[in-house]
Amino acid sequence: MDNEAVPAARIEVLWRPGCPFCSRLRRGLARAGIETVEHDIWADPEAAARVREVTGGDETIPTVLVGSRALVNPSVAGVVAAVRAEFPDDAEALVGSAAPAGTRRLPVGAVWTIGLAVIWGLLSVRQPTTTWHLAPVLLAGAWPWMTGRDLRSGARSGAVGLVLAGAGVFAVSVLATAGLDRADMLRGPTILGFPNPTVESVLLAGATVALVVAVTLLKNPRPGTSQA
Repeated sequence: MDNEAVPAARIEVLWRPGCPFCSRLRRGLARAGIETVEHDIWADPEAAARVREVTGGDETIPTVLVGSRALVNPSVAGVVAAVRAEFPDDAEALVGSAAPAGTRRLPVGAVWTIGLAVIWGLLSVRQPTTTWHLAPVLLAGAWPWMTGRDLRSGARSGAVGLVLAGAGVFAVSVLATAGLDRADMLRGPTILGFPNPTVESVLLAGATVALVVAVTLLKNPRPGTSQA
């Protein structure tokens, strides 16, 4: 059989050790089952030169090369979208049904949220005169926190997923609080001076959602921001 030429790498990740943004993206691509060829720009001067070429002179990383496209500090979603646009005929083989990790975490976060709501309900049934002050905080924070673990604020779909997770978990928190209140299972004292535990629980849930979403969006790098 004739020897076949080795095909050019379809997805190349240019990175360096010690870069947390590189590690996050590499983990996300690995979890999505996307095979890549990686180049450490500290060990490969040619790779470093390629980064500078596509970023206008900066060594901004991670930089991902997908065919003729260069993605500077992208999300997993951005890589998947670029592969589907650059290699439409081979996209299934390259990325399959891969979706950004934050999207996959939506249903996982929902399961955790429902589980925490059930635990809160059981604790309230067992001791209705005890105010479980951390319950609404944990309930409201779990889903957006899990969704935001792989988020990059420059990924529009990831940001939308995070906001949707926040809205969903707040709705679950309000429903759980209303159900416990209707069953007269929130009879404990408040600690923040609110009129009753129901009001306190809803406000704690809302504040937690807003805080987690805001912090997650702020702490994630935007594409094009130099991390070298």
